Amino acid sequence: MHIIKNLKKYLFCLVIMIAVIFLINGCARWPEDPNGGGIGQLQLTIKVEINENGTINTDDGYYYIVFDTREDTSFPPYDNIENWENGYYYIRLDDFGFYLGEIGIASEEYLGNIPSTEKYYQITIDLAKLGDPEEIFVNVITTDKDEETYDYMNDALSLSISDTSFVPYNNIVNDFQQDSTGGADFDIVQVTTTIYVP
Repeated sequence: MHIIKNLKKYLFCLVIMIAVIFLINGCARWPEDPNGGGIGQLQLTIKVEINENGTINTDDGYYYIVFDTREDTSFPPYDNIENWENGYYYIRLDDFGFYLGEIGIASEEYLGNIPSTEKYYQITIDLAKLGDPEEIFVNVITTDKDEETYDYMNDALSLSISDTSFVPYNNIVNDFQQDSTGGADFDIVQVTTTIYVP
């Protein structure tokens, strides 16, 4: 009888230990992995707001977000598309929706006709599509149909992703109003970036 009682205690302890091991394994996937471990990849949401007197106008121009994710980067990409270098990623909003591309590679990925309001557009991208960088330098640019620049961010916009202990976080940068050569429709006034794990 005494042996059966001890055996029950040992079995009970064994079951508790196994349950604790499963719980620890289930919780240990984050935050050690900078890409979110088993929970999910880091996501970047970018919201671009234009002048309150304008509307998103893909009939007369393009809206670009350009990323430099190279390790030796120290400033955002140029405002002139002709000066963009191989390895830059970009997202373009045009008549058909959003496209993701990389300078130096001919093909583009269609991201969809993601809804935008009259005053802003917003898109979320998995950072794996940008090569899982530790830091990103961003510029936001509007152009005419010949890709001549109307407006761009005047202040540097950089995102450090090497320390994920602060995820999620927002970064808001304002731009001068009424400095677009293409009028209010292409006048960038604010860009908000958010990094998070879904």
